[in-house]
Amino acid sequence: MRFRLATIEDLPSLMSIINDAIQVLHEQGSPQWQNGYGPNEEKLRKDIDAKTMYVLEESTILALGALIPGIDPVYTAIEGTWEGGSSYMSIHRIAVAKQASGKGLAKTLLQHLVMESQKQGISDVRIDTHALNKGMQKAILDTGFHYRGVVYFPIPDGKRYAYQKMG
Repeated sequence: MRFRLATIEDLPSLMSIINDAIQVLHEQGSPQWQNGYGPNEEKLRKDIDAKTMYVLEESTILALGALIPGIDPVYTAIEGTWEGGSSYMSIHRIAVAKQASGKGLAKTLLQHLVMESQKQGISDVRIDTHALNKGMQKAILDTGFHYRGVVYFPIPDGKRYAYQKMG
């Protein structure tokens, strides 16, 4: 399995995976990423241009996720407490290809993103997900993240569980 930065040539594959993930979330009854509030081509293009979008691939791309440096404004208003106060990276837009679902790739991708953050000198990594996204919650906890509280994105159903991994 190869972990690498995404390129603009990957965009059609990334959008296909995102669209499948939006459909799966819908089928699970989750409002996350619905009604145009999920990742779109413009966001993915910006992630690729900023060199913050990563992929896991074998013969094809199987998973994607963004590792974003700097302060996430939504994370500043947590109902709960972040550990430490140093620089951190945020993980967003995690999605696994439909054909690779259930194989632990979200956890594998999260492990790679945490290692990449450490390579860049940042040991504090934060992530969030919707309360109904049980699969993502399991992957987050299985990767060693700890629940820290609730954050609210300024969108409908914007309440998210927030997690953090230090070191």
